[in-house]
Amino acid sequence: MERKYLTVTALNRYLKAKIDADSQLQKIYIMGEISNFKHHSSGHLYFTLKDENSRVNAVMFSSKARKLPFEPANGMKVFIQASVSIYDVAGTYQLYVDKMEQDGLGNLFLRYEQLKKQLAGEGLFSPENKKQIPKFPSRIAVLSGYPSAALADVVRTIKLRFPVVRIVAFPIPVQGKDAYIKICRMLKYVDSLNFNTIIIARGGGSLEELWNFNEELLARAIFECKTPIISGVGHEVDFTICDFVADYRAATPTAAAIKATPDLMELKQNVANVEYTLSTLMKQKINIYKENFNRLSSFYLFKNPNKLYEDKKAKVDYLYDKLCYAFNDNLNSQKNKTTNLIQVFNHQTNLFLTNQKNQLKVIDHTMNMEIKRKLQINQEKYRFLISKLNTLSPLKTLERGYAIVLKNEQVVASSNSLSSGDEIEIKMKDGSKKAVIK
Repeated sequence: MERKYLTVTALNRYLKAKIDADSQLQKIYIMGEISNFKHHSSGHLYFTLKDENSRVNAVMFSSKARKLPFEPANGMKVFIQASVSIYDVAGTYQLYVDKMEQDGLGNLFLRYEQLKKQLAGEGLFSPENKKQIPKFPSRIAVLSGYPSAALADVVRTIKLRFPVVRIVAFPIPVQGKDAYIKICRMLKYVDSLNFNTIIIARGGGSLEELWNFNEELLARAIFECKTPIISGVGHEVDFTICDFVADYRAATPTAAAIKATPDLMELKQNVANVEYTLSTLMKQKINIYKENFNRLSSFYLFKNPNKLYEDKKAKVDYLYDKLCYAFNDNLNSQKNKTTNLIQVFNHQTNLFLTNQKNQLKVIDHTMNMEIKRKLQINQEKYRFLISKLNTLSPLKTLERGYAIVLKNEQVVASSNSLSSGDEIEIKMKDGSKKAVIK
């Protein structure tokens, strides 16, 4: 029998067809660790998925890699949804990855809680920092993916509720790597355009898909905005950091549109109710005023106006008499008080003068006694000094027979001061004589 030899290509294609025909290998879920990772310039991702004992090659084409909310890296543990097939050129089987999630949601939750606690401590969530949402806006900016169901829901709800408001949509990336940076740029730009309200809208998703709305940079950008912001990110159970920082957190994008606008039909109904109430009250008031007018028009005083004048005149006379009586009574009272005060003043004055006179007499007597005592003391001192002066006076010495010798009107105290021929004067008690020294 003649043997038939297959080519390598035919063998690989046969095995590939067999594997591709196995439905259980077309959608499998597998977990492992990434190694030998390469992000090709074409956008395709090539890597090896391994565990403790085995490894398998894997590829994720760019059309699906663009949707990843994270950048894969060596050593990262992941959950993968993929199909298995043969790469017939190399003759190896590999995984063709459709979806990939990090095996690290616990870390994401930890980062979420830590950032939430940090920003709350800084006051970014405080109610006093929340701005009021305008009740009747004229311009609303909507930041959302374009096109997206969230944007469509917001626009439809606003137009149904308040069609007079102008809506401007600003497309933003709502997931993917570094999408929050582009959202921040767009948010700062829109904040400068003087809109009444800004709505940030996105549909629900996993924690990873919503992670851009948990970034600190975006949270601070929302806090710094001057325009009131409504966060309509995710579904009712989804809470992001942006929800806490925003001026109002809506459970869904539709709820955000409801918060941002009044219901025109409801307003019309309210106006109709107010109009009816106002009309009813006005009619009641008119009827009350009519009754008062009819009652007053039949009042007897209006039929006899002189009676009204006479009553008023009588009242004026009564008040005048009462005023005069009160004035006279007050005047007499003041006169009595003045007379009493004068009498008290005169009495006090007399007492004061008498007291002062007595004090002056005492002082005068005391002064006279003191003057006499002083004179007596001074006289005694004078007599003592005169006696002392007489005792020391040279005239007293002369009376006892002594004489004073003067030369050139100077007292001669020693005989050595005199020489022959000197003229001297000898002064005695009853006169003086001149002499010449021999």
